[in-house]
Amino acid sequence: MSGAALAKSAMKFGTRLGIIAIALLVLGPFINRNFGVGDSLSLMPLPEVWESAPAAVLVSLTYLIVLVPCMVLAAALITTSLVIRHAEANDQGMASEDSAFTTH
Repeated sequence: MSGAALAKSAMKFGTRLGIIAIALLVLGPFINRNFGVGDSLSLMPLPEVWESAPAAVLVSLTYLIVLVPCMVLAAALITTSLVIRHAEANDQGMASEDSAFTTH
């Protein structure tokens, strides 16, 4: 796989993960208040919350386990794509400078 194709696929996948992460951030308060550990349970210690609402704790934990890797992986993929594109642009620039020096 060439560098351009790799950069393009990394950018696409990273952008999609980023959109998912943004959607999760926007929907996070709705998810936590309605299905997870909402405002009323957030002040209680975790063992007490687990005893009273284990499903809510699992929903909130799952939300965090999905959100954090999506954000980190999206940022890493987009950064990788930009680094690959920058390296290819520098290589093309160096190749054009080399050809300019040999023709003069």
